[in-house]
Amino acid sequence: MTDPRTAADIAAGLHPLGPRSIHAHLSRPILQQLCESGAHTVMEMGCGNGWFSAALGRCGFDVVGVDRNQALLERATQEHTGVRFRHWDLTQDPEPGLTGRFDAVVAIDVIDHMPQPRKLVEAALHVLKPGGVLIVTAPYYGYLKNVALALTGRFDLRWDPLLEEGRLKFYSRATLTALLSEFELRDVQFKTVGRIPMIARSMLISAGAPG
Repeated sequence: MTDPRTAADIAAGLHPLGPRSIHAHLSRPILQQLCESGAHTVMEMGCGNGWFSAALGRCGFDVVGVDRNQALLERATQEHTGVRFRHWDLTQDPEPGLTGRFDAVVAIDVIDHMPQPRKLVEAALHVLKPGGVLIVTAPYYGYLKNVALALTGRFDLRWDPLLEEGRLKFYSRATLTALLSEFELRDVQFKTVGRIPMIARSMLISAGAPG
């Protein structure tokens, strides 16, 4: 990517729409990873209503957003006319035209909603160019944070089994790193995002595809 702006410059220009109260803290570290990797073509997996895909498009990235929820994709297509959106259930094979096409794949809090999380990594490796970067985020769970949630009475709120939709997996650094270690990924990097590390809101892992 030839854009001379820094990740901070780009993050400052992100569109105000979208679930910023949930994901705003992830925008800058994701953009930093994309800029450092030199990515230009980017796929967002689980793009939902498309707000982040559209923001990346305005920042100069060539973006394709994919999701299995047709209703959300229709909304994304209507609201963000300059971005391409495709229907794709990550447990299924992608369109042939997507294979080996992208410099980077971004999945914001998607892997924790998947009953077969390895399918996401497999799908990402299918569409990434050799040496491309995979960026995965998930809510952070660690021992001290779990204790804090219990002591403040928020444990049931986080693990509410009565929701019709919601998280199926609850990752720690060790478990998410172990998942990615099953694949031939290189230069795996981990960071916590939001608050202090021991009670961080989220974690971000980036890794390079075999090249």
